[in-house]
Amino acid sequence: MGPKREKESEMNDIHGEIGIDVERLRAADPDGLYLFMLEDYPYMMTSAQVAEFTCATSQEVRRLLARGELKGCRVGKKWLVPKLALLNYLYKDEGREGLQSA
Repeated sequence: MGPKREKESEMNDIHGEIGIDVERLRAADPDGLYLFMLEDYPYMMTSAQVAEFTCATSQEVRRLLARGELKGCRVGKKWLVPKLALLNYLYKDEGREGLQSA
């Protein structure tokens, strides 16, 4: 079993079967700039993981989430950001409204 398959299996053990629309993720990253770099992150990323990926601070990411500029959901005190929402945010200035729902 390859490393990618092991990672998927590990995720299923921890989180159960989750339906991730890979085609929507690919469509959200038409230039292929980010998806390969996001492979090591879970689909639902914490604000700290988003900060690490974007070279921002967790506080800056939480501020974007609170203002609604970056879409995510709050679970208790923790924010979770789907990869699709992060990709939409990263491409937001390119006017791609068709992929805005996460």
